[in-house]
Amino acid sequence: MKPLSFASAVCLPVLLFLSAPVFADDIPDEPERRVIPPLTLEERIVDLIEAIQDEAPETYRRMAELPREEALARVMRALDSGAVLASSVGNGNGKTAAIGQNAEVKDYPALELAARKFLYLRFDGLTALTVPEAVKALDGRSGKADASGVILDLRNAFYGDYGFEEPLAESVRKLKCPVMVLISGKTKGPGEILAALLRRDCGAVLIGTETAGSVFPVKRIYVNDVAWFVPDIPAEGFQDISPYALKPDLEKQSDVRLSFDELKESPDKLDGDPVLRLAADLLTMKAAVKPVEQSPAQ
Repeated sequence: MKPLSFASAVCLPVLLFLSAPVFADDIPDEPERRVIPPLTLEERIVDLIEAIQDEAPETYRRMAELPREEALARVMRALDSGAVLASSVGNGNGKTAAIGQNAEVKDYPALELAARKFLYLRFDGLTALTVPEAVKALDGRSGKADASGVILDLRNAFYGDYGFEEPLAESVRKLKCPVMVLISGKTKGPGEILAALLRRDCGAVLIGTETAGSVFPVKRIYVNDVAWFVPDIPAEGFQDISPYALKPDLEKQSDVRLSFDELKESPDKLDGDPVLRLAADLLTMKAAVKPVEQSPAQ
């Protein structure tokens, strides 16, 4: 993740500390002015760390677990790489922000691929429009003998609202079948958390390219009239979810992606989408391999 933010989603624009002192001695016939020295580097570091500890305790806990040299290096890079004056960001209340609240969301219905064996779900975002229908499709498949696998296409899931990833993950867990998750550099925020949860809880295989690295929501913190943006990591349920970009288990780079209409028209013709083709082939192989039953001990 990027400095201080521990994720590239935490955007720190150009540092705008306006702390140059006025040198009164250079101006003749003027009364002596009191020069207020700028904050020392140590004071800035201490204030910033204390603010993170108060406002984002889980972020502070993770930072405190880092080796001292690495933690200090992160803070130093953050101080040098960005902040914005509090006056330039308005009177925000510091609450976490969802990603892409005003983005146009496309709701793709579930498809059945590879002779109706695999359930395919595509997301451009995790929202109140897209998630309920996906959960319904997953729950409707639960307990069926032909539930041979699930493919979640998160390659374009770059917006959405935090909180919807857990209901989706729970419905996938109930299926107890192989799971493939397609990711890319556009997979961001809630989509990254969903992919991480499915890898952790369902052994999902992540296929594609590295994600955006904008895993957690951000929180605005004011320190010395400067607004900083730090990750607001939940204290429960996400202790082992990395704030860094997710790396695929199987790297497959391809800019070619079938449109949803093409998939709907020909759900078994996947050669035009190499990443999706690989996921379907892996599920086919998994379905074909049956575990060998052990003979009872004599």
